[in-house]
Amino acid sequence: MSAPDSICQLVEKFDRDKPDSETEVRIQFVDPLFSALGWDLRDKRQVRHEPRVIVREAGVERSKNPDYSFHIGNTRHFFVETKMPQKNLKRDPTPAFQLRRYGYSGKTPASVLTDFEEFCVYDCRVRPYQNDPASKARPLYIRYTDYIDKWEALESRFSREAVAQGALREWIEGERIRGGAGVDKDFLDDMEGWRELLAKDIALHNRGLSQRQLNLLVQRTIDRIVFLPIAEDRDIEAYERLRRAAKADSQVYEELKRLFIEADDKYNSGLFHFSDEKRASEPDRESLKIHIPDEPLRLVIEKLYYPDSPYEFSVMPAEILGQVYEQFLGKVIELSPGGAVRIEEKPEVRKAGGVYYTPSYIVDYIVEHTVGALLKEKTPDQAEKLRILDPACGSGSFLVGAYQYLLDWHLRYYAEHSRQYRNRRRETADGMILTTAEKRRILQNNIYGVDLDQNAVEVSKLSLLLKMLENESDAAGGQTLMFAAGGRILPDLSDNIKWGNSLIGSDFFRGPQATLFDDEEEMLKVKAFDWESEAGFGAIMAAGGFDAVIGNPPYVRPHKIESEHKEYFWQTFSTFVKKSDLYCCFIERAINLLNDVGRFGMIVSNSWLRLDSFEKVRVLILSRTSIEKIIDFTDNVFVDAAVKTNVLLLSKPFREGNTIQTDVTTAPLDVGRLELRNLPQSLFQSTYKHIFDLSIDKESEEIKAKMRHAGQELGHLFSLSFGIKTGDDSRFLTYEIHEDNQDYKKLLRGENISRYGYEFVGEYVQYLPEQMKKHRRTARPGTKARFEQPKVLVRDTGEGLRGTFENEKHYVKDVLVVADKEKNPERLKYLTGLLNSTLLRFYYETSFPTLHVQRNELASLPIHTIDFNDPDDVQMFNDMVKLVDEMLRLHKQLPGLTGEGRRINKALIDTVDSEIDALVYRLYGLSEEDVAIVAGG
Repeated sequence: MSAPDSICQLVEKFDRDKPDSETEVRIQFVDPLFSALGWDLRDKRQVRHEPRVIVREAGVERSKNPDYSFHIGNTRHFFVETKMPQKNLKRDPTPAFQLRRYGYSGKTPASVLTDFEEFCVYDCRVRPYQNDPASKARPLYIRYTDYIDKWEALESRFSREAVAQGALREWIEGERIRGGAGVDKDFLDDMEGWRELLAKDIALHNRGLSQRQLNLLVQRTIDRIVFLPIAEDRDIEAYERLRRAAKADSQVYEELKRLFIEADDKYNSGLFHFSDEKRASEPDRESLKIHIPDEPLRLVIEKLYYPDSPYEFSVMPAEILGQVYEQFLGKVIELSPGGAVRIEEKPEVRKAGGVYYTPSYIVDYIVEHTVGALLKEKTPDQAEKLRILDPACGSGSFLVGAYQYLLDWHLRYYAEHSRQYRNRRRETADGMILTTAEKRRILQNNIYGVDLDQNAVEVSKLSLLLKMLENESDAAGGQTLMFAAGGRILPDLSDNIKWGNSLIGSDFFRGPQATLFDDEEEMLKVKAFDWESEAGFGAIMAAGGFDAVIGNPPYVRPHKIESEHKEYFWQTFSTFVKKSDLYCCFIERAINLLNDVGRFGMIVSNSWLRLDSFEKVRVLILSRTSIEKIIDFTDNVFVDAAVKTNVLLLSKPFREGNTIQTDVTTAPLDVGRLELRNLPQSLFQSTYKHIFDLSIDKESEEIKAKMRHAGQELGHLFSLSFGIKTGDDSRFLTYEIHEDNQDYKKLLRGENISRYGYEFVGEYVQYLPEQMKKHRRTARPGTKARFEQPKVLVRDTGEGLRGTFENEKHYVKDVLVVADKEKNPERLKYLTGLLNSTLLRFYYETSFPTLHVQRNELASLPIHTIDFNDPDDVQMFNDMVKLVDEMLRLHKQLPGLTGEGRRINKALIDTVDSEIDALVYRLYGLSEEDVAIVAGG
């Protein structure tokens, strides 16, 4: 596409009259350039002009905010930093380093450095270093004289339409520039290094600390050191206070303690709580008693400041810190009796296979359909009463997402009712924001969380407080922060975010396992939590419960849970059974914590949809809630995790006639744009074991209901048993010829079974059942009578339902054996025809979670029962037996045929197959419309 006339005129204007100041560059050239790319620079929801705060660092004057921030909705896509035309942007590394720090810290895929004369695009996934050349991580460089010829390249990446469609991110990711780990991974690596450094020095200089104390002290020291530069970059603290403390002649930690105590007076946050004044949380007395040497503190602090630091906290979202901390909290400091320190992955993280941080688009989707749904048609006074909980909050990603949604909703509401709520928002250079008091009020009223990890609780509070401080600045618009009563800015969240075990109450210590926990450290590992009596939570439960429960609970199989906890869960939670998962307990607990009209939103493993061991959680969900949405992901949502997940959205109470919106998708990034299909919840109330097959449809279920009405379950008419299990195949199975020995029996495996046929391949089993049982308890030899009778053999592995009639006394392995209770071979042949029919295969594949045939599932198949007093039924039965005899004969002949004979045989098999299908449709009373659905499916 050719460049618009406005760009041609802009290039000509720049040729004639180059601007003299950076302001002129922005107003006369950069603004029109991005307007031509479809951005409305007057709309601060699209383009935000950041406040120009100038600081001096290491002899360099720089701005702490980029000139432009380009947004679509709540997502920031790229920054633009402008310079004077006299700068040589192609070669000067200083402006490039500045711009790259913004984009890297703000986690934008790319950002732009320009003086209009030059247009430089940088890949912001790559960590910036001060000594990098200007060309480092720069995939695109354009001079203004090339704007016209290269307009398509600009428009296809930076136009608002292209950015909205993901073109900018796709282009950058396609560039494959080396070193692009991203700010979250790099910051995590830095923090892990700081943790190890501080842990070793604190342990060395402060003997007698317990492992828990050491972990907490290191965590709090890092949290405080990170918080203060963030506050400085946002102009809430005087710039470089922390750095000056690190350079002081006196002991560094003594200077830091002085800053921390001042912060206690200023913020009222549990992050800084040392005084004896009465608050919800206990004061931190340990941090003021310990000694930390100077060098590790100086090293950590210097890494947080320009130019050594690549991080620009003024633009770093609170969500990024949450992602970093989520991974950071997956490891723990272990302290040996001799005082040696090592960093290890937490046992629960090892058991779960890693830490899985929920992507922001999943958090946003769940929050929108829980918190967003609750806010519809409400006023701020009504919204004040909402209580939102994450019972496994970790670093607080879901709580931060919910809090952000509430802030945005209130700001929009106040804009629409400006006169009534004028005192709850204020004007800044970047537009309207909520007052500090209002943000604090919303946080304390609406947001609640619990986590078993004490450090995670501290980080969750920190994440929420940093979110509250976003856009706060003494310099912003010349305004000062609105302080709380007593002159403090931040709330104490100790009554909102709790350290405790969401699944275990104090009754745990009254059970048989109580004797295992006789010291304080062991009891703290359990950290029992009583919802009805816990401060801050008891009143909510007494009033009926929470309005929304959201989150991403841990996924842990029972065999990886400590035995004493497992026993408690089995006694406490109806949904927790032998092969289920810990997340079932969280689902059950969440439903019980909701009030009568509450909403539930979680991302969980999709194992609950179909597996037998999750039947009880399906029954609970179906009986007590109305399912709003199920979005099942076939791709992995979590990075480096092979767990398949789904978003589950529920509301209370259960409503008759409820419709579920659902989809199965491979593209989770597009979750908000999915075209969902509607399914009646009642469909899953009648499926086998209430299995959730999301491909289910009403027409198919009506056909299956008709089939069930026409027959009885197979297990009522026939006996089912398993094939042989020797306990040691290497000892009891052989291919040597042993026909003369009565103990050796011909053996068929599942792979030898086909539709209407089998192939003996020369394998034998030495059938010595008593020796098998003695040799290994896992042996399951069965009896001679089981195998030496007419039977139907159904392959239990492979694709779908397939089997054959067998009357030659073969023993079998990996095969289900169906015998007739009336010892009638013709009834078995009749059954063989049904099992191999298109209709029964349709029933099986649309009913059960796996194509591997399971005994109970096979036993549940509806078998049309013959009324031998009805001539029509008798005729159909006899016809089926004849057709099956013909199929058995044709399949037995097939392996020995070649050429034309083989082709004719196959054609005859297809003909007889069609006749059997037609007969089965008649037996079950299907209409032509029904047959079309089955055949089409």
